[in-house]
Amino acid sequence: MLNYIVLGMLFNGRLTGYDVKKWIENGIGVFYKASYGSIYPTLKLLLDQELVSLCPGDEASPRQKKLYEITPKGREAFLDWLGQPIEAEDSGGRQSHLAKVYFFDVLPEELAMRQLAEYERKNLQYLNRLLALERSFDSPDNHRHHYYKMSTLYYGIGIIRETLRWCRHARMKRPFHELFEGGMAYEADGEPDYPH
Repeated sequence: MLNYIVLGMLFNGRLTGYDVKKWIENGIGVFYKASYGSIYPTLKLLLDQELVSLCPGDEASPRQKKLYEITPKGREAFLDWLGQPIEAEDSGGRQSHLAKVYFFDVLPEELAMRQLAEYERKNLQYLNRLLALERSFDSPDNHRHHYYKMSTLYYGIGIIRETLRWCRHARMKRPFHELFEGGMAYEADGEPDYPH
């Protein structure tokens, strides 16, 4: 995944490894983390695969920074990946699907909308499976004796419902602040009310 994220960062211009790290931290870092220890080996791999190249630099500079740029082959590989269907979250907790959506501005609008609609369809199928599971476990005994196990099921249902709401919102190109209007019950700076 990181190889495509790096290609996406380089899609709009030349960057150093340090710049890539900063772009990740200040952009997709909300949902995807990468360290220098993973970025530099990825850049090396992309160089070896001729998906990126090193820009000519100032040879007289003793501490020359390596500046990378995407090659035509790299642009093609990145756009091919971006055009593939969005996958659900991976088991490592990284929200890889958001890393792909992050770069949708370079896609033709029709393809981006088709990708989001397909992702919405997959999530709706998953929600239906979770709701069927909920019905199969819906008994007072399960709620009483397996409360925390059941809580994870309800967490999943809530996440998928919000994902579906986000998909519809993105496909309609609505202002994103509207997602939270009238529905945000927990403020970011609020403290949970723990029992004493």
